[in-house]
Amino acid sequence: MMYWIFFILFILASVTPASVQGSLFGFSEETAEGIIIFLLGATGFLIFFLKEKSLLRQVREKLLLQRQKSDITKDLSDSYSYIGESNRKLDLVQSFIFSIPDASASFRRGVPDRVYKAFSKTVQPFCKSESFTIRIVDLESKTIVKDIRSGRTRSCAPFSVERLIELKKSVNEEDGCVVVRSPKRIGHFVAFLLFSKVVNDIADERMLETIATEGLILYSLEKRLLEGTHAPEKTKAL
Repeated sequence: MMYWIFFILFILASVTPASVQGSLFGFSEETAEGIIIFLLGATGFLIFFLKEKSLLRQVREKLLLQRQKSDITKDLSDSYSYIGESNRKLDLVQSFIFSIPDASASFRRGVPDRVYKAFSKTVQPFCKSESFTIRIVDLESKTIVKDIRSGRTRSCAPFSVERLIELKKSVNEEDGCVVVRSPKRIGHFVAFLLFSKVVNDIADERMLETIATEGLILYSLEKRLLEGTHAPEKTKAL
């Protein structure tokens, strides 16, 4: 459409000298022709300017819509990720709760390795590593009472008990090692999850804290059952 408008204006400007004969509206022939050609040119320029302005507005609106679409897509992606992580947390907690009766039975039979091996399989995906250690520490004696280990975490070897206890934050990154402290303690025992950092960002710190806590719960369950098994029987009065 624009091309035809400019083409018509070009034709009108071309035939103006032949169309104007003599004076027009008090102007001489040459002046009248110049005014008409100028008006035709100004009209073409105004049409071009308005069209360009309209196109620029459409481009800005398109860019705005694309930005809004990108933001919405990102928000949806974050929402799906959050829902997915929440479902994974729920599944992990449910699986752990449902496994407690079997774990208790295994502890009573004296086969704790089966319990910790099954637990390790649920831990690995969240650490993004096949090697990790859940270290149970007695805060009173400052000793390691149990290591739930999978593979070798060589980068975490320098972490002594004293250094672990001194850590203030729940999640710590030092020398290529991630150390996660259980938020709560059971009695005077606390758990530390240690694994080599293989990705740039830690996906879910709360999940790792949950894993450390679950390791502490398993140890406490084992300890309590063993103490109950070895406790002397009380004599009953006749």
